[in-house]
Amino acid sequence: MIREEYLRRLVDACYVDLYFSACDGARLYWPWRMQPVHEADRRHRNACESYIVDSSFKDESITNVDVLDTADQLDAEVAVLADVWQDKDATVDAILSGLETYDDHSFAGEIMVPLQPPHDECYRELEGQADIYALGGVKDAGDDARLSAARSVRAIAGNGVHLHGLGYGTTDAIVEAVRNRPELLDSVDYSTAMQSALNVPVEPGKERMTVAASHAATRLVSDLRRLSPFPSEPTAEDLREKGQSGLDEVSFS
Repeated sequence: MIREEYLRRLVDACYVDLYFSACDGARLYWPWRMQPVHEADRRHRNACESYIVDSSFKDESITNVDVLDTADQLDAEVAVLADVWQDKDATVDAILSGLETYDDHSFAGEIMVPLQPPHDECYRELEGQADIYALGGVKDAGDDARLSAARSVRAIAGNGVHLHGLGYGTTDAIVEAVRNRPELLDSVDYSTAMQSALNVPVEPGKERMTVAASHAATRLVSDLRRLSPFPSEPTAEDLREKGQSGLDEVSFS
């Protein structure tokens, strides 16, 4: 696997925290992981630095108490309160109720407040309730809708609020938007790296997941670089092709 010093260089340069929201059997280390309550476990928590327990909001049998209990048991950094899919008013009510539950709970980590469309209106009603807000309800809506949601909330919240894109992924449009405006998003999550890796043909037998995890790691590292300034920084060869001089005064690594 890649040496830690080189992975750390990419992590430090990346404009956003790139949360890996898939189960890989904890085969690989990744700085940021996010899992729903029904998948969260100690192995995956220990295979990262920052762990988010999501709400599994589509399963009505899982409550905010379950989210907070699990986050507390796993020493997660962040817990996501349950919202209501594409229903702003119901989401506001659910979040306010969830915050009351959090106030009385032993979980000492941070709370992520998910927003539903229209995101700017939803944010206004929940402004000041948390330090981390997430843009929900647009995972399958396309890049234009995702970016519009981010811009609308950022215009109101300013740059001091942590903004997370739920399921935003690393499409070309998302990457370009973040590189052009690094403050637009602070973090995103995706499972694409693992989904793609599972489609890679592997001979039958044991430890197929280990091979899939290695393919996922390749995608994760590549996307980490794409979301950094590195792709646009010239190399020594680039400068030579342009006929520039003074290369001895430039450090490349």
